[in-house]
Amino acid sequence: MTRLVIRIYDYLQSRRLLCYMFMAMIVAGSILLTLRLDFNEDISDFLPNDETYSKSMNIYKKTNSADRIFVVFQMRDTSKTDVDRLIRAVETFNAKTAGEKWKTTAQIDYDKMFAVAEFVYQNAPLFLTEADYRRMEHKMNADSIAASIANDKQQLLLPTGSLLSANIGRDPLGLFTPVIERLQSANTSLHYELNDGYIFTPDNRRAIIMIDSPYGSSETKKNALLLDKITHASAIVERAVPGVQIVATGAPVIAVHNAEQIKTDSLWAVSIAVVLILALLLYSLRSLRSMLFIVVSLGFGWIVAMAGMSIIHEQVSIIVLGIASIIIGIAVNYPLHFVSHLAHQSSPRATLKDIAEPLVIGNITTVGAFCALIPLDSTALRDLGIFAALMLVATIFFVMVFLPHFYPRNTKPKTEVEEESVEEYTPVYPRNRILIASLVILTLVLGYFSLHTSFDTNMQNINYLKPEQREALMNLSAMRNEQSGKTQLYLAAESSTTDSALQLSELQGADPFIASRREQQRRIDRWNSFTTRYQAIFCDTLPDIAARNGFSYEAFTDFDTLLNTRLTPKSIDFFAPLTANGIGTRIVGNTAVRILNVPTASADRIIAAQNELSDGRWAFDVGSMNSSIATSLSANFNYIGWACSLIVFIFLWLSFRKFEHAFIAFLPMAMSWLWILGTMHLFDIKFNLVNVILATFIFGQGDDYSIFITEGLIYERQHRRRILASYKRSILLSAAIMFIGMGTLIVARIPRSILSVR
Repeated sequence: MTRLVIRIYDYLQSRRLLCYMFMAMIVAGSILLTLRLDFNEDISDFLPNDETYSKSMNIYKKTNSADRIFVVFQMRDTSKTDVDRLIRAVETFNAKTAGEKWKTTAQIDYDKMFAVAEFVYQNAPLFLTEADYRRMEHKMNADSIAASIANDKQQLLLPTGSLLSANIGRDPLGLFTPVIERLQSANTSLHYELNDGYIFTPDNRRAIIMIDSPYGSSETKKNALLLDKITHASAIVERAVPGVQIVATGAPVIAVHNAEQIKTDSLWAVSIAVVLILALLLYSLRSLRSMLFIVVSLGFGWIVAMAGMSIIHEQVSIIVLGIASIIIGIAVNYPLHFVSHLAHQSSPRATLKDIAEPLVIGNITTVGAFCALIPLDSTALRDLGIFAALMLVATIFFVMVFLPHFYPRNTKPKTEVEEESVEEYTPVYPRNRILIASLVILTLVLGYFSLHTSFDTNMQNINYLKPEQREALMNLSAMRNEQSGKTQLYLAAESSTTDSALQLSELQGADPFIASRREQQRRIDRWNSFTTRYQAIFCDTLPDIAARNGFSYEAFTDFDTLLNTRLTPKSIDFFAPLTANGIGTRIVGNTAVRILNVPTASADRIIAAQNELSDGRWAFDVGSMNSSIATSLSANFNYIGWACSLIVFIFLWLSFRKFEHAFIAFLPMAMSWLWILGTMHLFDIKFNLVNVILATFIFGQGDDYSIFITEGLIYERQHRRRILASYKRSILLSAAIMFIGMGTLIVARIPRSILSVR
């Protein structure tokens, strides 16, 4: 390895123009490739790509309006309630945003409600259950019919009679009353109160406007522009209606504020880190030229890695690139070791001869550790592994091939070189048995506690929420259909067509509103059987009793039309008035989804039973989705730990060629890993989605330090020359840079839990 690096150096040293041209071509080509790369800010790329989890998450988003922004109007003095003032604020907001192309819901559309009710009346036989028929059969006698008609007459005499006349004409006997009652409680996703048609929370303290983002919940760049317009309109309303406070919340808003906070935190952290690191380098190296060369090395690695990503993907997550910035703390080791060691050597060639092997070995093990991310079932983690590997390879390539040619051949006077070349000493290292025993005991204790490290699956803990947003979300939770002791369960059935998915869903009971063609035909046959059996009552008894109570022959025309209509099974599109309002089984693609409230104690059992089926049916709730994340995190964490350890140890063994040397180099990494895990458990710090990523950084940084110290020890014993001190200085400087780079994240407000492992 060293001979190859030296040969390349010697070849390019006599052809410097070729060297610079080659470097310029790589940089120019990388820039051109990078320019075609697009960026996104979708945090969901970090979530597992497990098919069932992805489908469940998609269903959850579709059925829970995850793309919806809630604009909450409340009195600034929250102890007061002023419905009229809040309504005026809502009306003002609607007026100010009337020109925007938003899908806004501020009022309940009564015409739409009546249209849905009319649709159900017109097709009532398609929504009847066996329980309804048992009730209807009890009414199929003269006395019950007479009582029903008399009640209809009494209702029409009331002041609200004009509103009830249409319903009486459709259903004079009250046969379909249970269907209408089910309709009123069918869309249970939100509980609210109405004031002049405007939507209020159940306590009437807050008015709500719902805005559906056309960009989804993850497209933060476009949602930021949408939120700016909402904020501007809110400010105008707050000035126009004093005493009213307006807060926007919801998944798109949280995503935007997270992205903005990340950028703010990054700016502060990077600015502080740059100042401190530059000061440290200037103090340590005392050479602006060396500092410049370190920056150039990192820039070369970064641009080549970006070019590599553009070849693999058309777009990359900007969040991945932000996290990957920490890789700079690892990549800086390569030019830093070269520059630091050059200060104690006669020339770049001699420096390469000393450090080429440990640098390249460290690079191979670190790249191997990051490549362990590639097989994971997360798009963002795979991209992170690829980007990190590319950057580290490109940086070491620059340091080994190009960087030495920016320095003159000899950097020290000949006399000093000769003095160092004849210097020889016998290395002696202290052995403190008390210190060794203490470290062994500490490792055993923390190793025991490391077995109990747990995972935090609550995604809210890696979100940044402003206080007013957190309060708004808590207040809105009262509107959700959450019952004490109950869990909202999602029963999904997927098939090749919507109708076959509905049939699959109906194996566990049919939905009263949205049914497959087969179930519709069964209900039609049941209706036809019922009307045939009681035809005499409908044709003779009902008209006679109605006439005796003063009803004309045409009074029940709509009901007669329904009795005489030949019904046929309909496609799912026919039920659009219901599906568009979230009534009955939800349809997501070719998946039928039923949402039920079940006893919490039974939820896990039902989910487990459903998920054992292999016919396209499964079940989930929010808790089980979090469990899926926990399972994935745990599996990824264990995989990363074992894979990185195995890769690093094998490369160390192959490089040092002796098991004991590989073991000595690997031991500090293993011990530090147990210390980290044990300490996290003792301080009740849990792993989360981001912490798992950092496992590779720990291995990636630690193996370089271990390799250099081990190489230094071996070199001093074999060659009787001092070199360990030089390695220690560069390692301490590198560690200080990494500590500053990560330590400055303490100023970040999002997410603080990321700092735990660091």
